[in-house]
Amino acid sequence: MSSVETTAEFTTRSPGATSSGAGIVLLTAGGVLALLATTIVGSTVPALSAELGAGASVHWVTTAYLLATAVAIPLGGWASLRFGVRATWLVGLSVFVVGATAAALAPDLGTLVVARGVQGLGGGALEPLMLTAVARAAGPARMGRVMGVVAAAMSIGPLAGPVLGGVAADTVGWRWSLGLVAVLGVAVLVGSVVTVRDAERTPVRLDVLGLALLATATSTALVALSRGAQAGVDARLAGLVALAVLGFAGFVLVARRRGAGAIVDLGTFRYPGFAPGIAIMALLGLSIYPLFFGLPQYLVSVAGLSASVAGAMLVPYAVGTLVAMPVAGRLSDRLGAPRPVAAGALVALVGAVLLVTSGSSTPFVVFVLASLAIGLGLGSIGSPTVSAVYRALPVPLVPSGSTVLFIGNQLGGALGVAVLAAILGASGGADAGGWPAAAGATPFWLAVVAALLVAALAPALRSPAPSSSDGRPAV
Repeated sequence: MSSVETTAEFTTRSPGATSSGAGIVLLTAGGVLALLATTIVGSTVPALSAELGAGASVHWVTTAYLLATAVAIPLGGWASLRFGVRATWLVGLSVFVVGATAAALAPDLGTLVVARGVQGLGGGALEPLMLTAVARAAGPARMGRVMGVVAAAMSIGPLAGPVLGGVAADTVGWRWSLGLVAVLGVAVLVGSVVTVRDAERTPVRLDVLGLALLATATSTALVALSRGAQAGVDARLAGLVALAVLGFAGFVLVARRRGAGAIVDLGTFRYPGFAPGIAIMALLGLSIYPLFFGLPQYLVSVAGLSASVAGAMLVPYAVGTLVAMPVAGRLSDRLGAPRPVAAGALVALVGAVLLVTSGSSTPFVVFVLASLAIGLGLGSIGSPTVSAVYRALPVPLVPSGSTVLFIGNQLGGALGVAVLAAILGASGGADAGGWPAAAGATPFWLAVVAALLVAALAPALRSPAPSSSDGRPAV
């Protein structure tokens, strides 16, 4: 398929995806809700552990959700083709709401873990579906600006989750935070019934073997990364890594044989700009997740700031991302993705270098500038990269592209957290339960390396196809 044919197909609105701006708003709200559900539990863990007597097993409340998403992400991509975006979206939202409601009412830890797994099955499908539908509705000409606004909205979820969860745990109780997610889910579900239209359906069979291999490989890799961070290298970790590698290898063999009939069509990697985009999104996960988990600990333990001030230090980061994402998205529509992504990588590099060279005597304003610079930089990378990934693909491959995109970002984030925990553990933090002074700012070298690699990959991203003055693809 030529670039002109691809652009024409992408720009032509299918009976699909969304009916209007209202539909995009509802889809984005569902994606934000899925991210909120991922992070809202973290700050409630002490409260729910005390009430349910969970002990060390409490980590399964989060792990069950993440493992369920490993199944839901590729399954949702297939279902959106087979049954249409509308039907898959509504089912995913319904399962998400049922799981959230059951979690809020759970009488014991076992029930809570199962409920979170059900919630993950629904929530894991929402984010890729949202991006698939929005990409189809936007078309290449508006891809950057639409994805920039969507990405800015999506950044609210990870930041708001810990705040809402903590406030609920300290006031009305942890159950209310999960109940709030359920209520918001119902509101999005009702609105989606009205605004989200159906999309064209493709009669594809479910690749059960490919789904099983991919889900097993992804979930095993996540467990291995988590275990490696907590327990170090041992025989069990080696077994998990071997199983993950075999799972991915088996999936690749099955997918190559089945081609377009695979649960994820690996034909996506044949299109120029797709693989670099996925690599950049994985590096973005590698940078962002350690920042969320690590920066507040570092500022308290090493820089000597109070807990409240350290927590507030993510505010400049949030401001930077909210400002940069829509601006970078619009620039990518006009200039192409490579330039804003490379510029964002360099700005993020400046912020990362400020952190790497910081210490107990570093002035407060330096941390503010570092957080702001990283937010501006990473915010300038995300939306143009996602836009470039979708521009690289013809419409039939967009669901597979969404699946690969989210798996890459998820594994990148898990790897970043695992490396962060491993560095802290090697420095004596495993026993202390915090950020040891011996570690210093060493973990922030992750962000430095990631920024340099993103800058190197940026030129390989896909730019918009040339358009005529009336917005139609040029011929």
